[in-house]
Amino acid sequence: MQETQEITEVWRQSAVAGISPKRLVLVTDFDGTLAEVVPDPAMSAARPDSLDALRELAALLSEVIVLSSRKPVEIEALVPIPGVRLIGDSGLGMPAHAQKEALDGFNAEAARLLQGVHGSWIEVKPASTTVHFRHTGLTGEEMLALLGAALDGSPLEMSLGRKVVEIHVPGGKGSALAALLPSLDAGGVVCFGDDENDRSLFEYVSSLDLPHMCVGAWSAEAPRDLFDRCDLVVPGPSGAVEVLQEIVRWARGF
Repeated sequence: MQETQEITEVWRQSAVAGISPKRLVLVTDFDGTLAEVVPDPAMSAARPDSLDALRELAALLSEVIVLSSRKPVEIEALVPIPGVRLIGDSGLGMPAHAQKEALDGFNAEAARLLQGVHGSWIEVKPASTTVHFRHTGLTGEEMLALLGAALDGSPLEMSLGRKVVEIHVPGGKGSALAALLPSLDAGGVVCFGDDENDRSLFEYVSSLDLPHMCVGAWSAEAPRDLFDRCDLVVPGPSGAVEVLQEIVRWARGF
């Protein structure tokens, strides 16, 4: 993981630092990247310095996007910055009829399976469901095994995140950005993330022919190989804000 001086050096040597700020698109996750992951997600708040950096970048860059698995109404309250594009539910589109039926069926069966798992709870979103288990004694593998039976033959996808299990319609953050990017006339892309649901974002951005940079916000809860496609890995939200501030300084002085 890089320290402040190294962050500056990596940024200045990157291809994205050579394009105009007005052609740069920045995409970032929220929890674990702009905000610390806390035991109760309802108590989460972005770091003030992260919000300050986003506020400046919204005026300096082509586009600033917060792409979160949070419900749209939550992310609107958590990032109240004019000019920042806010996308909730990982950018998943509204589910087709069969997908909605499958999601509703999963939610009902998961509620039954989790009745005896003290400390777990289900968060239902338009195109996905998050099962939280931070306050249980179960491991991620045990939760996947428990919930897997509820997905038998389903068109849904399931993945393990930071003390959560995500169940969603096919797609994800990478697909959402791939659908949006052609309309933005981007000259380069920088993305930030910290968890399994950011993997598709890293994979998509790292495959672009445009100048790009993937920034991983490391934690001990992240899968070991999650940041393999990242150009820069920093310690959680404290490191992510240092990169954001470096981009502010670069954009001001370009």
